[in-house]
Amino acid sequence: MKSCAWVFGILLLVAAPLAAAPSPWRLGAPERVVASSDVLDPLVDGGSYEIGAELRFAPRRFRLLPRALPDAVPTAGVITAARGSLYLYGGLRFELPLGRRWMISPSTGAGVYYRSSSGFDLGGPVEFRSGIELSYRLPNGSRMGVCLYHLSNADIFEKNPGSESLILTYSAGLRLVRPRE
Repeated sequence: MKSCAWVFGILLLVAAPLAAAPSPWRLGAPERVVASSDVLDPLVDGGSYEIGAELRFAPRRFRLLPRALPDAVPTAGVITAARGSLYLYGGLRFELPLGRRWMISPSTGAGVYYRSSSGFDLGGPVEFRSGIELSYRLPNGSRMGVCLYHLSNADIFEKNPGSESLILTYSAGLRLVRPRE
């Protein structure tokens, strides 16, 4: 439980500068919070457990993206593994409805990876994340899902083993309470 509080604390430190950025990049308050957990690198050897947290901001239209894509959802997150490694990232996801309750969401992002002495060597501190999530909307508006993502440094370092993770996700809307005046 102590590590969960630590993960959420780091996530808030990452999100604060995003909310206060200059106008074109200002994201505002996050709309959803996501908790995730499962097995790190299950496709290779089921190497280690991980937990993570992600903030999702309001969808927005970026002029650089093709019109055929839906609005992008900016994200900021943190993942920590049982062996002490840490990954802080930011990115974009695209939410594509599959009927009334199902959603498929491809995502991409980049971040900084800190490897502990016993952690997995991904080749360098800069890692890129790409993934896809399938989620189901529950009656209360929250979502349960499963996400498969890949971490890689895209060969910008000499070593690039990459890593895949299959995680369970739970996301819920955030209702920020405004102080009374």
